[in-house]
Amino acid sequence: MRKMRRSVLTAVATAVTAAAGLLVPLSGTAAAAPAAPEAADFNGDGYGDLVLATPKATVNGVKKAGHVAVLYGSARGVEGGRKALLSQASAKVPGTPEAGDRFGGAYDTGDLDGDGYTDLVVGVPGENDNAGLMTVLWGGRGGLDNGGLSTATPHPDLDLHYGQSVVVGDFDGDGKQQLATHSYYGAVSLSGDGFTRTRAPEQRRLSLGDTDGFRLVERLDAGDYDGDGDDDLLASGIENAEGDELNGWFGHWSGGRDGMEFTDQPAALPPTRTGLKGSGDIDKDGYADVVVTDFNVGKGGGVGVYYGGPAGPGTGGKTVLDQDSPGVPGVDEGADEFGASAAVGDVDGDGYADVAVGAPAEDVDGRVATGAVTLLKGSASGLTGAGAQALNQSTAGVPGAAEDDDRFGSAVHARDTNGDGRAEVVVAATGEDVFPGARWSDGSNWVLRGSAAGVTATSAYALSEKAFGLTYQNKSFGSVLGS
Repeated sequence: MRKMRRSVLTAVATAVTAAAGLLVPLSGTAAAAPAAPEAADFNGDGYGDLVLATPKATVNGVKKAGHVAVLYGSARGVEGGRKALLSQASAKVPGTPEAGDRFGGAYDTGDLDGDGYTDLVVGVPGENDNAGLMTVLWGGRGGLDNGGLSTATPHPDLDLHYGQSVVVGDFDGDGKQQLATHSYYGAVSLSGDGFTRTRAPEQRRLSLGDTDGFRLVERLDAGDYDGDGDDDLLASGIENAEGDELNGWFGHWSGGRDGMEFTDQPAALPPTRTGLKGSGDIDKDGYADVVVTDFNVGKGGGVGVYYGGPAGPGTGGKTVLDQDSPGVPGVDEGADEFGASAAVGDVDGDGYADVAVGAPAEDVDGRVATGAVTLLKGSASGLTGAGAQALNQSTAGVPGAAEDDDRFGSAVHARDTNGDGRAEVVVAATGEDVFPGARWSDGSNWVLRGSAAGVTATSAYALSEKAFGLTYQNKSFGSVLGS
């Protein structure tokens, strides 16, 4: 879900779980003020909630059927609060678990039916022999236990992996949320207004411009980059999958009451493939800024912020940082994968959105590819290395130990779950070993709290499948944290 101009996109993030369909009440919790719209408050208690998706999960013996785990926020955050594990085997969730469905391959949040509760949109890109679909799970007083609605591609004979990236936004500025997704073969679909709990509005295809090549879309994101009150849509992918070189491509649709206006490869944005990572107001000027990562920056990758302005994304200038930039911890080394993941949110509560950056191939204490996460701060002058922080599993207070191929930072997200105005940073490590005899990819997640000084390991805690009564191995638990 995306906010309008003059507000900071605090974060999106993730985490959670328990036994299938189980809801455990948290007693003695005081009510908080209403959560900000982007906080993903599924049960309306004023605290942001978190989602961890595991598309490779085995459900009722069915491999790669997938599930999402939900942790409900509280005054203590998501630690010890209500939790639920949702899949196509759960009551009221549409569908049936099938091998390769990959329920949870992507997700986003927003209030699609306009009832004041945040809803969860789950991509199921492997459904129906890889045609794919999206499932909306409705929020309400009890959380995500109000059933759901599935919407399939309007062109099943043409599409593949529909729902692989999902984005919620108000693209016509009328106060009602819409839903955008794409299929593997370069088609981007946008819903109309008017979701109800029994009906999904019609979808339409958005123009991808005139091209002679086989253009693929790999990522979508949204924000009000031009400050006109309407969300805009961005896509990144491959310019021509049939060409000799798999060059990156960017597309931009500016929102508005009169429809979406398309710009093919905006001059202010760099050609990129999967480097589109998120949006937020990093310099607090009222325009959403877009975060793009690129492994070709430096030796081991870099992060660029392309600032919004009246003429659209990137027209407000740019900042590009790598691990050799002033103030940024570490050393720019080949194959670090700095920027393999990134998330935008106000971690220190100063009103400027910050950027958490994962480097899952970072070596730590002689261990190979154990991984690390760096927090880069937002400021009036934009993204800066000043005050940057790096954490890994060798950092005091972070649970676990740095081991070869943990890939800590393979995904990151940010969200305020305890109502203190500071986003927690949630980190996935797809290679973490949890069970004895695991090869390399049980997977686990960590919640690192926000503070006035930035991200902190104080009171950090880990979430793994083992902690929630799950016994499957090598499924990369919690590997997907958003779209």
